Amino acid sequence: MTSTALVPFPELTLPARNYQKVITKYCEHTYNMLYQRLMQCSTTNSCCSSGGGGGGNCTSIVPRLLLLLMLLLLLSGQIESVDGHKVTATLITNHNYPVEEHTVHTPDDYILTIYRIPTSPKLQLHSNETVQKPVVFLQHGILCASDDWIINGPETSLAYMFADAGYDVWLGNARGNTYSRQHKHIHPDTSDFWKFSWHEIGVYDLAAMLDYALSASNANSLHFVAHSQGTTTFFVLMSSLPWYNEKVRSVHLLAPIAYMRNHSFILSKLGGIFLGSPSFLSWILGSMELLPITSMQKLMCEHVCSEGSMFKFLCSGLLDFIGGWGTRHLNQTLLTDVCATHPAGASTSQIIHYLQLYASGDFRQYDHGREQNEIIYQQSTPPAYNVKNINSCVHMYYSDNDYMSAVEDVEYLASLLPCAELYRIPYSDWNHYDFLWSTNVKEVINNRIIDKMERYDIEHATGMSF
Repeated sequence: MTSTALVPFPELTLPARNYQKVITKYCEHTYNMLYQRLMQCSTTNSCCSSGGGGGGNCTSIVPRLLLLLMLLLLLSGQIESVDGHKVTATLITNHNYPVEEHTVHTPDDYILTIYRIPTSPKLQLHSNETVQKPVVFLQHGILCASDDWIINGPETSLAYMFADAGYDVWLGNARGNTYSRQHKHIHPDTSDFWKFSWHEIGVYDLAAMLDYALSASNANSLHFVAHSQGTTTFFVLMSSLPWYNEKVRSVHLLAPIAYMRNHSFILSKLGGIFLGSPSFLSWILGSMELLPITSMQKLMCEHVCSEGSMFKFLCSGLLDFIGGWGTRHLNQTLLTDVCATHPAGASTSQIIHYLQLYASGDFRQYDHGREQNEIIYQQSTPPAYNVKNINSCVHMYYSDNDYMSAVEDVEYLASLLPCAELYRIPYSDWNHYDFLWSTNVKEVINNRIIDKMERYDIEHATGMSF
């Protein structure tokens, strides 16, 4: 089992990408020109005439502006990353909660930064700090980070609510994101650093972070909460290294992703055609850094997502496009904070691995191609994850309007698990990001999770089942 669980990506040498600097400079120049023209149009009610080409009308500028902005975001990640844009600790401190920063080393030498909220200011005055607190660990989704769990503010964010309820709270960060872009020997600007998918995040990162949190908290079990890719890494870890099931007291998965047979995101459908099976294109595009925080992202926040911007609707529209159209629940006041911290970086191989799941219809390890599969797995096709190894009782929260986590796929997964409890969100327009940043997430999800965790804690302490 472990021979197929802990496997490296094959050694591949990727071509240099210096040409991207030239393309990015051109895109940046064109973007600035179009943006200035659009501003002139909006302030003078002119027709933004560009002469000659006839493409200067404002209505034609907007889509070109967005296309260039997307290209800049994609390409800039290959050239320059903004260091120091790590706001988790600052936000927690600003919200008057204590915070600790911890460093975790994985077996394959990646260096991860995780955060701890050991208590709440609402409890410090009258709590007994010598009492062992139950531990909860939160894991983010793809292109996300520990910020996910706190930017909704102290009254609504799940991390703060856990601290207020008396939990020892840990916030994870997977390799490759803003907080975990380090390795003992490999520089993150080389392709070798990015030779991983969410399989490695599961069996290496998540395992190491859970062990670290348990050791630092002097606990033998913890509650686990995850969103999106964080749920995938849980399924990977517990299927591949089933003894980790003994380390979790309860499991709460928001928008869980394993099987993707009914996935409805249009870009996944298109990507599955070209990248859903091993090819020269997937080899070229694999093991690259994808969408880190860069100066171009700051530009987008300034021009598009900031408070008062005439284009702010495009930010919420982008979240709708990815997570599910038509939600009425997204907290619009968070868009500036979301833009400032997302996307937080990942490996393109994580995306390709998901596209492989979509194309195959199975929940299985990364497909390196027949020849490499024979070397790595001793078989021509990737082995499937045995989810029947997951003997923890899993609570899964899902919705009808989630493009990433289809109702049929979640319910099929639940039918395979030894113990699963489903909660279908009672709003037909609830999408993938509403699980984190909706205006009513506290009432719809967070209170429910805390109530269930407290019941598990009573059961653990008394031996009584509820």
